[in-house]
Amino acid sequence: MKEMTEFLSQYKEPMPEWLKKLDPNDYEEPNLEEVLNSRVAFYPACYSDGFMVEVFNSSHSAHVYLYADYAMTKEEWIEILHTQKPRKKVDKDGISYRIIDRNFRGYDEIAHYDYSFDEIVSPEEWTPHFEYTHGPWHGERFCRLSIFERQETYNESYGAERFALLYINDDGIMLYDALWGSKKYKAPFACLMEDYGFGGTYNTLGNGGHMEAIAKESGLYPKFMIFGHAAKPWYNTIKVPEVYSKAGGCWSHERTLYMKKAGGKDYD
Repeated sequence: MKEMTEFLSQYKEPMPEWLKKLDPNDYEEPNLEEVLNSRVAFYPACYSDGFMVEVFNSSHSAHVYLYADYAMTKEEWIEILHTQKPRKKVDKDGISYRIIDRNFRGYDEIAHYDYSFDEIVSPEEWTPHFEYTHGPWHGERFCRLSIFERQETYNESYGAERFALLYINDDGIMLYDALWGSKKYKAPFACLMEDYGFGGTYNTLGNGGHMEAIAKESGLYPKFMIFGHAAKPWYNTIKVPEVYSKAGGCWSHERTLYMKKAGGKDYD
């Protein structure tokens, strides 16, 4: 049996050229098509859980992360990125969220870029599969791409030299539809699915939900999927038998690695 990171290390990839060449002193924005056609690890309903970055960055198997959650404000996200001490946030309903800490320790945010939602999803090229009525809970929608660089005191065994994290405070199912249901970009390399309940997700992210239906129609499935214990695995996935489950997230749920079954299209 292997740890999740150990198993994923066999899928190690070189840093994308756009990320390698990025000059943080140059104000030119990265090309969004290059960013989103990189290997993307997608985490809908993420809040500020760093699990996805921890697993795929430690294994060097992805360099681009797309986080989506309509419960986050831009001010909260910036505070989280620049707060070093561990802490928890309790929302108005008494639900406690674990804040990113150890997963970004050892990295500095060397650059960030703000995009509009329309720049990312190109709504004129997208016909939604469902009616989406969910959006940001507070304030204005934000789309922030942050570039992180490993501090000099850490080596390759700690994680990639650089990685990129695009955070969008909006509906994760809608984003899957707009980016991959429309076939605008190649499918994500990996997705993490948690069905928290308590009003956290309006539609299941696991088996039988809108997101699986969108993937089925488009034919674009992630190569890997991580399911929390409350999220039922998608039909076309199979558990990776030689990998241990790993606890993570707000309530330290067990999370299990699945892989797309043979056949059909994947992220390539």
